[in-house]
Amino acid sequence: MYGYGDQRGAFLKDKDYSYSSNTIRAQLYYPIRKGKLSLDLVVEPTIGFAKHQLLNFYFIEPDQPDYLAKREEFTQSKLLTEYILTASLILRHKIYKSNSFYIIVGFGPMIISKRTERLAKGFAFSDTIGLGITTKIAKKTYFDIRARLRHLSNAELQHPNSGINIATLEAGFSFDL
Repeated sequence: MYGYGDQRGAFLKDKDYSYSSNTIRAQLYYPIRKGKLSLDLVVEPTIGFAKHQLLNFYFIEPDQPDYLAKREEFTQSKLLTEYILTASLILRHKIYKSNSFYIIVGFGPMIISKRTERLAKGFAFSDTIGLGITTKIAKKTYFDIRARLRHLSNAELQHPNSGINIATLEAGFSFDL
């Protein structure tokens, strides 16, 4: 799967920062329940390449230590790498023999390569929820497209922890082995 996400989506218009991400993910499906309404467990190792910038330097308040240096650092555009391992559940409803509609919900640990004013460098979590459609295009080949909301947070294990929200659009192919 390839995905593109942006914090400035239709209803994620936070004017304090910009965050966009390109992701590449592998997906390993394990069927839990088969039928017209099926349930799959999906393990998704993902690498993301993101661009982040603080747009409102007042987000860094004067009561923070070294606030002027932080404002200078975080208002510069920076490139980040995300390493994510998500476990997801897909609840799928077959529409026709070759088409299905689904809801996907996932959660997993991640490592982020650089700190931002919203998230500390290192260990964090990625939560996702989304909707998608799968179409069979050959005997064992499927095309998949989905829209997801992602939330990045470190669950108050480190500071800062203001979190990052991203709307993504993903597309890819899957194959029966």
